[in-house]
Amino acid sequence: MILKIFFYGMLLAPLAIFLELLLVWLINPTSNPLTLLSQMPQNGIIRVILAATLIPALVEEYLKYGVVKLKVLKNAAFDEPIDAMIYCIIVGLGFAAIENLLILFRLPFDNLSQAIGTIAFRFLGATLVHALASAMIGYWLALGLLHSKKRKRYIFTGLGLAIIFHSCYNYLVITTFNQTGGNQKLLFFSAIIVLMIATALTVSMFLKKLKKQQAICKITKS
Repeated sequence: MILKIFFYGMLLAPLAIFLELLLVWLINPTSNPLTLLSQMPQNGIIRVILAATLIPALVEEYLKYGVVKLKVLKNAAFDEPIDAMIYCIIVGLGFAAIENLLILFRLPFDNLSQAIGTIAFRFLGATLVHALASAMIGYWLALGLLHSKKRKRYIFTGLGLAIIFHSCYNYLVITTFNQTGGNQKLLFFSAIIVLMIATALTVSMFLKKLKKQQAICKITKS
């Protein structure tokens, strides 16, 4: 089951890219979706929304949640509240694995050190972001299944928090690489580290809370 969900996560990456390009095209049908972001003014609000929030965070987090909802919740292997977080994390890791490869293949590198630095940043930073964001969705999904009357509210909360976290990370990364001064880069890079540590501690707290829940044999869903 874990391998299957990981594989579904891998399949999501190409689908996410297609949907993101489609959304870009729908927002501005007169432009080439592959070059629209680069043609917008540096630090323009539209470019920031498209690059950091509206497209990648929203599309990717909802797709990962969709896999768990469709392929996990009705499976007999899903029998404890903590399973919601575990399977969401597995989907996120599968997604990150393929997304990292697809992005690295299309990035030009000036030298070997730049290539190694980018690869390390992608495989550590981006992979952890997808795992943490998916874990947040999984926690609130578990609460929604345990408290059916508040299910939609909990799921909406989880998706919202994951999208906000993912968006903040993307924005900080974009801003960091756009800085020309060393002090500015260090400031935004430090902000990324603080964001990741704070989110990791929050997810750890979520895991501990779910571990205290009693195992359940069946969760009824609408």
